[in-house]
Amino acid sequence: MWTDAWVGLPYAVRGRGPIAFDCLGLFIALHLARRGVAIPDPACTMREALQRGAVDELRPRFRRVEVAEEGDALLFMMAGRPLHLGYALNTTDMIHTLDDAEHCSRIERWNGAGWRGKLEGIYRFA
Repeated sequence: MWTDAWVGLPYAVRGRGPIAFDCLGLFIALHLARRGVAIPDPACTMREALQRGAVDELRPRFRRVEVAEEGDALLFMMAGRPLHLGYALNTTDMIHTLDDAEHCSRIERWNGAGWRGKLEGIYRFA
């Protein structure tokens, strides 16, 4: 599967690859690799992007959708704020990276008990 090359890559704050990524960097890289579309990079972490308003600058280029397709952005609440981003693979799975015990990119079910309750929304880049 095409995801094999993207699984197991280390997490790094502000990581934009090709070896290590943060969640925003991985989403941007995957979107370019799979869709051929470059998403403007705020060159910071999700937390920093939210603090300085960079995510708000990108928001008009994304539209909220109800059903996820490959390439959609899955925005998750962390500590009460939308701070994590996953790349939808389909209606049930995502690839993402997180600064946690695993500390690397992986595929997980985003609509399962662990993530579904944290989902803020599904967004498609237009």
